[in-house]
Amino acid sequence: MLVYFDKEQNAVAQTMGRYHPWTVTTATPDGRYIDFKANPGEIRTGLEDLRYVEGTAIEDAIVDFIAWANGPASPFETNDFGLRPLRSNGSGVSSKALEQMCRVTVFFRELRRNTLGGDLTPFARRLERALKRIAPQFDQACWGWALWPHLFLALGDEDDPDAEGNVIQLQLWGWGDTAQEVHSNMIRAFAVLRTALEETETGGEAPA
Repeated sequence: MLVYFDKEQNAVAQTMGRYHPWTVTTATPDGRYIDFKANPGEIRTGLEDLRYVEGTAIEDAIVDFIAWANGPASPFETNDFGLRPLRSNGSGVSSKALEQMCRVTVFFRELRRNTLGGDLTPFARRLERALKRIAPQFDQACWGWALWPHLFLALGDEDDPDAEGNVIQLQLWGWGDTAQEVHSNMIRAFAVLRTALEETETGGEAPA
């Protein structure tokens, strides 16, 4: 499927570093961090932007992905999610009439792997290749990825460089001529992402 390293978003993210875990933000005061590893039952109510797709199949697909990513069989976790309302497509990438965008972060549960000396960055590059390989003809959704600086408080404080690292910020655009078609393409994109994450972590990597 379509996937690329988003240089512009990466540059923006470099100016917006934050702690993990975080509390509230000035940009979205209603938002708060919830540890979905410990509280999986709060996913549907804790992701406030799901109101834009309430009662739809994409809502269930997002909840399923977040539950898997933070679940006992996954080596990953998430700490951020955002979703924008459906809108007219002005991307120039797809000829479809509508688009919808969402954002999710993914990082290793073993926090030292996310630090500057860890393997998160090469993992993200392999993940990009896997996404392209798994669904090469799928062009009605696109993942853009960037690195978002984080300070992992479980590893140290602001004076400890070994606590500094990144998470992978993934932004998804889905397109379609109807809301149902947009959501169907987003559902497929989340399925491809899960497969790519699993294969990349276990060594089933796309060739360079």
